Amino acid sequence: MADNEEGAVEEGGAVATEEPAPTPELAAIAGHDALIHHGQEHSHPSPAKYVGIAILLAIITALEVALYYINMPEGLLVAFLMVLAFLKFTMVAAFFMHLKFDSPMLRRVFITGIILAGVVYTVAMLTLRVLI
Repeated sequence: MADNEEGAVEEGGAVATEEPAPTPELAAIAGHDALIHHGQEHSHPSPAKYVGIAILLAIITALEVALYYINMPEGLLVAFLMVLAFLKFTMVAAFFMHLKFDSPMLRRVFITGIILAGVVYTVAMLTLRVLI
């Protein structure tokens, strides 16, 4: 190994040099934390909170099963089950998928998608005459 005049070391024909200085674009990005979205600082729920949410989800599931055994019109049963399913989905998305702690833009995108899915599902149920 031989040192050249710039202080780089030659190893097997290759020259090891210092890393080049970053380009102005990279230096500008690295120097400004405002360009990087860190989101709001938040604390995640405690394990006790997660257990409480899981118990609430179990209670809603038990209510859904109980509703199935109650004699009521099919359309009303489907409506109740859809509302309870939406409630459970909201709880899972908000806490277990951490949507509650994401940026407002991501929440809006997710909520828009779920509303669209709900509308399409309702139209399909009406078309198949399940809700009528």
